[in-house]
Amino acid sequence: MRLVLTIAFISILFSGNLYAQKGRKKPVSFQKHYNEILPKAPQYKMSGWFFAPGATYMMTPFIYQNRTFDETSTQKFDARARGLGRPGIYAEVGRYKMLPYWKFFKFMDYGVSYKGLRGSEKANGQIVSIPSEAPISALEETEGTFGFHYAEAFVNFNHIWRINKYNFIQHSLGANAGYAFMANQSAAPDPFGNENPGKIAAQLHYKLGFGIKMRGDWLIIPALETPILNAWPFENGRSFYGFFSSRYRPVIFSIRIMLMRPANTLDCTPVRTREGWKMPTDMDKQDQMDGVK
Repeated sequence: MRLVLTIAFISILFSGNLYAQKGRKKPVSFQKHYNEILPKAPQYKMSGWFFAPGATYMMTPFIYQNRTFDETSTQKFDARARGLGRPGIYAEVGRYKMLPYWKFFKFMDYGVSYKGLRGSEKANGQIVSIPSEAPISALEETEGTFGFHYAEAFVNFNHIWRINKYNFIQHSLGANAGYAFMANQSAAPDPFGNENPGKIAAQLHYKLGFGIKMRGDWLIIPALETPILNAWPFENGRSFYGFFSSRYRPVIFSIRIMLMRPANTLDCTPVRTREGWKMPTDMDKQDQMDGVK
């Protein structure tokens, strides 16, 4: 009997303690301390500005590509060409918008950018005989350079994989379209070719970023971006740029800075009163009702 009473007494004390803790429990917004890595209501507004400086580079196979021109039954022109990338400048500015009701993509962004694509091509070739391939002419060497400067508009849909309290991996799918307001390309002598993608370009692209939540109201996201499909000019599903007789893959490195805009939390932060925790808006409404009475 004593054991039963002891157990009952301990149970009453334990349940009373739990009830007291439940009564003192703060609202959810106080418990979380807004420990979200992306802007989230009610602490932050669901949209804001971002900007990003960066750099570009035109990736190539780094080896000479062999080509044959003007082949006849007795001779042909054997050529070797090698594309070389050069660094360029990149910059963007735009806005982002959170997508709280989307399952996969957490936010979208859109804006305008400047993209400079630069590179060169070295080539050499000579006429050789068939079938011995003995040189008939002197070796001809040439080099051409290009620099296309695009003004573009872009849009991205971004998925976030959070890896710890302050960092996340960002996967982005997007599209960009632009116009080369400055297109410089030196001429290459025949038969090496003098191809270029034209002044109008449109692509689908993929971006991989590493997000860092900084102290204060901003995020920093270093990222790498590259095209996955050329939409204009369409090149049979390829994602490269063609200059001269070589192919180049643009790679963009950017450091995006996202500015998180604090919301006006005066009306959405609970306040402790004699009756318990209340929202300031509810208190104002109650005061107005008391005044009417």
